[in-house]
Amino acid sequence: MFRLPFMLQALLASLLLSTTLAYFGIHVVLRRIVFVDLALAQISAVGVAAALLLGQDPTVLSLVFTLTGAALLSIRTKEERIPQEAIMGIVYAVASAVAILLVAKTPHGEADVLKILFGNILAVTTEQIIQMAIVFGLVGILHVILFSRFLQISLNPEEFYRQRSNASWWNFLFYLSLGLVIALAIRSGGVLLCFSWLIIPAVTSMLFSRQCGTMLAIAWALGAASSILGLYFSFLLDLPTGSATICTLGLALLLAGAGKALFKRIL
Repeated sequence: MFRLPFMLQALLASLLLSTTLAYFGIHVVLRRIVFVDLALAQISAVGVAAALLLGQDPTVLSLVFTLTGAALLSIRTKEERIPQEAIMGIVYAVASAVAILLVAKTPHGEADVLKILFGNILAVTTEQIIQMAIVFGLVGILHVILFSRFLQISLNPEEFYRQRSNASWWNFLFYLSLGLVIALAIRSGGVLLCFSWLIIPAVTSMLFSRQCGTMLAIAWALGAASSILGLYFSFLLDLPTGSATICTLGLALLLAGAGKALFKRIL
C-alpha cells in the first residue's frame, strides 16, 4: 500500500502534521484555548477569499491573515469575566461570515475555501512536504530552545505574567509559531483533521499522566498510529482518509477513557 507514491507522500505528510500538532495540542489544552485552530482556520479562509477577489496569491495572503490573527489572539484581555475561548468563538463566527461574503463575490472561490476547510491529505505534493518539514523543523528548534518559557506560561500564565515584564512577548511568540504551523497544516490536511490531531492526542495523554514528557510521548504515539491506521483503513475500505483518521482518533480516546474508568473500578 505504502509503495504507491501518493500513499507514501500522504503518510509522510500525516506523520509531520500529527506529531507537530500533537506537541502544540499539549500547550493548547493546558491554556484552555482549544478553539484557536478553528478561529485561525477561518481567518485563513478569509485570506484565501480576499486573495481570489483581488487576484493575488491565495497561499501568501492566507498566511499573512493567519499570522496577523495569531498575533491579535495573543493579546490578553484585561476583562477577567471574558475568557479567551469566548473571544476565539467570536473570531471564528465573524471570520466565517466574512469569508462567506467574500466568496459570494468571487468566481469559483467556494472550491478554494472548501479545500481549506476539508483538505485532502492524499493530494499533498512533494513540495508541500518539503515546505512543512523545513518550517516545522525551524519551529521545533525554536520550541526546544524556549521550551521552559512556553511550558511555564502554559501551566501557570497568571504567575508568569506577574513575574516577567516581557511575558506578552513570549505569548506573542508562541501564538505566532502556532499560527505559522496551522496555516501550513490546514492547506494539506484541512481544518477538521488538523483540529483532531491538535486536540484528541493531547486530551488522551492527559488521561494517563500529568508529566509533560509522558504526555508528549503518548500524544506523539497516538498521532503517528492514527496516521498509519487512518490511511490503512481508508485504502482498504475505500473511505475518505481524513474522516477515517478522525474516527480512529475518536475511537482511541473512547477506549482510553473506558479503559481508565474500568481500571479504577478494579482497583
